[in-house]
Amino acid sequence: MNIVKHLEEWLSQERTIQELKAKAKELGLAVKKQMTKNDVRKLIERYVERVKTVQPEEPSQSRPSSSTSSSGQPSLTSQPVREDISIPENYNKDKLVAMPVNPFWIHVYWDLSPANREFLRSHEVRKVVLRVYDVTFIEFDGTNAHRTFEVNIDVSSLKNYYMNVPMPGAHYLAELGYYDSNGNYKHLLRSNLCRVPVNSPSQSTRERWLDLRKRRRIVMPSEGMLTPIVERIGGSIQGLEHLFRISSAGSISVIRLSGKGM
Repeated sequence: MNIVKHLEEWLSQERTIQELKAKAKELGLAVKKQMTKNDVRKLIERYVERVKTVQPEEPSQSRPSSSTSSSGQPSLTSQPVREDISIPENYNKDKLVAMPVNPFWIHVYWDLSPANREFLRSHEVRKVVLRVYDVTFIEFDGTNAHRTFEVNIDVSSLKNYYMNVPMPGAHYLAELGYYDSNGNYKHLLRSNLCRVPVNSPSQSTRERWLDLRKRRRIVMPSEGMLTPIVERIGGSIQGLEHLFRISSAGSISVIRLSGKGM
């Protein structure tokens, strides 16, 4: 009996959560404390499915990786199956995303479908550009942006770009486009609306509260400080007396400071 059949028969019987967690740890699976009995069972079942896809079922005697214990049951001494968790080169989907970094920088990244990737390499495209529009408080129609910034990019070697923007607290929109053989600009992908934060304290006078019991936000005008701040300033009892006296010759002589002779 191979490992897959043994695990399937083992799972077909009623098992406690302690037995399931022990078996999962024996297989090299990550078990969390908050997992329920059903969660651990599904974790082992997914492991069995992965083993089926990687290693087809074979007679236990032909597999040198498994051994038989003294009780006659096969011991699970084989190495756990490692999943491929590497990030793919691309997802072959048309996508353009703009994200704020700080008041003066935004990060733009993109992915392209095979069709658009091939099109941008064709002779119909003179150059590919990344545009960023300042669309603060306007309904953008492609031509009415406050300001437009553009940079040439090579989509065969670049997949993201950091753009320096001049206005904090503004709304920006990124666009991946190209110039055709006649020199006309055409957009290919358009990103989400990206708002960069301001570079100064907020001028809002509203108070924002969160009602944890009702799970709702409450916004109300601020009533100001409950206790006005009493400010203190420096000085002296007698004040500054005759700090400077201009002599008849035009020179400056110091006479007294705070009632005391210099």
